[in-house]
Formats: sequence, structure tokens, C-alpha cells
Amino acid sequence: MDEKILTVTVPSYNVQAYLEDCLESFVNSEVMDDIEVLIVNDGSSDDTATIAERYVSKYENTFRLINKENGGHGSTINKGIELATGKYFKVVDGDDWVDTAAFIKFVNFLEKTDSDVVATPHYRVNEETKEKELRGFEGVEYEKEYRVDDVLLTLRDKYQMHNLTFKTDIVRKIPKISEHCFYVDVEYIMYPLKYLETISFLNEAVYQYRVGNANQSVSTQNFMKNRNMHKHVIGNVLKYYETEELSAAKKEFLKKRISLLIDTQIRIYLCFEPSDEIKQELLEFYHNVKNTDPTLLDMLEGKIFKLLKVGDCSLYNMIARKYSKESHELG
Repeated sequence: MDEKILTVTVPSYNVQAYLEDCLESFVNSEVMDDIEVLIVNDGSSDDTATIAERYVSKYENTFRLINKENGGHGSTINKGIELATGKYFKVVDGDDWVDTAAFIKFVNFLEKTDSDVVATPHYRVNEETKEKELRGFEGVEYEKEYRVDDVLLTLRDKYQMHNLTFKTDIVRKIPKISEHCFYVDVEYIMYPLKYLETISFLNEAVYQYRVGNANQSVSTQNFMKNRNMHKHVIGNVLKYYETEELSAAKKEFLKKRISLLIDTQIRIYLCFEPSDEIKQELLEFYHNVKNTDPTLLDMLEGKIFKLLKVGDCSLYNMIARKYSKESHELG
């Protein structure tokens, strides 16, 4: 197999309805010799592997199928990192896809740059309405290399898995991503921070992120169902924030992102009808954050959080009754 500039790992679990669209978006003779696409089949029970095998058979120099026991999204990323041969590493979920024209320009750019991470805009594509929402960057010059510390705060919530492509040598240094757990894309993008010195931006919306599917882990109902997984990820990122030696800019950036995760976790609890069980979960989470770094709670904005901080959640019942009756999209 020829030397590759990019490894794309495609986490795939029961995605037979979407996988062909995903894989077909990489098929273009201009770049296929420069990329490898690792289809990591996470113990699917549908025809995911069969679809993948067709592409491996037809384009054996580009596609590889890795079959493994089910271990969750994090396990597929871990396996992709382990087997990657490309200089750069990107994750594209099996139910998403890339814009082929943008992807060609992206691969050509990767051949010219040596930045530790490359950031590209992405589209959120509503599965039902087909409406597209561009998530790009502000305050940066495209095709220019920056010091990561100089632009992190500009990136804010635009620093996402869909936007980022790391050097493979860097992601090989990070801790293993949590397995059998949702929401681990946060670990995947935060753990490399320690090693990132340079970043370049390319104005090509490569990643096409499918939204509007009730089965997605970021739907409100699944956030509620899987709230302990989300809390687990917050705990891991908090530990990273506490223990790793990071520059002041990276610490501040990570702190702001953790505060957004805390915001979401608290809103998850408030989506439930008030109960002693959920109140206890909220109190334990709230006080764990407070004991770790009380300034994280100070960063939470809005009336809800001001009221919660009054008497350390003593107004929970009143707030939850009002909040749980309203419609909230957490994803």
C-alpha cells in the first residue's frame, strides 16, 4: 500500500442505511491513492460489513474493513488510531459523509501543510428537512498557520470532531478514549491539546453532519437516558484539566468548554419531572464540580443557574417543575 497522507476512520455500528453514502463520498480518483479509509465495524448485526466489503473489494488500495466486537464509539477511534498509516487522522462517522469536492481540496492542502491540526468548517444537515447550516470560523485567515494558543478562544465551540484533523503522531500520544460510552468525541478532541502547537484553517466544508435523527445520542431523550455516560466523560475531562500541564491559553479554553458540558449535564437533570432520585444526582454532580473548581460554576450563565446557585440547589423543585414542562433541545 502506498504511503498515505490521510487516514479516515469510519466508526460503523448498524449503519447499513447510511454507510454506502458515506463511503461513496470518498471515491474520487484524484485523492484515493493518497488516503486510506478504515471502516471499523463495531459488532454490527445488520449488513454494515457486507456493504463495507464491496468497497474493499473494488478499491483495495483505499478501503480496509476492520471487524471487532462491540465496544462503542471510543473503541472504534482507538482501533483506528492503532492501525492508521496516514500522516493525518480524521474521524467521519458511518452515518455522516464528506463533500467530495471539498474533500479533494482538503487532501491537497494536507499534502502542503505540516500543522499539528487542520480545521475546516462543516455543515449540519437536517435529515428530515435537508436544510443545511454552515458551522464555520470567524476572526481567522484561511490557509494561514497560527499558534494554537493564539486562536483557541476564537474557536470556542467550533473546536469539534467534525471540524478537526490531527496529525496521527499526536493522537497516538493521547490516553485511550473511553469505551462502551457515548459522548467520547469530547475526550478525543480535548486530549490532544497538550501536544498542539500549530493550526491551519481551510475554507472547505468537508464534513457533512447528519442531525434531526431521534436515535442520535445527542437527542434530548437519549441525553436523559445516557446521562451517566455524559457525566463520566465530564469527569475524565475534568481530571485532564486538573492534572495535565497546559499553557494558560489551553487551560482557559478547556475550562470554558468544560463549563458548557456542565451546563448541558445540569439541563439534562432538569428535563426530568422533579424527583428525589434526580435531585440527589444533581446535588452530587453539582458539589463534585464545586469541590473540583468552584469557578466552573461561576461561568454558567442564565437565570436557571443563578437560581440553582442560591442555597446550593435548594430551589431545585421549583426550577425543575418549570423547566421540565418546556421543550429543550440539548444536542
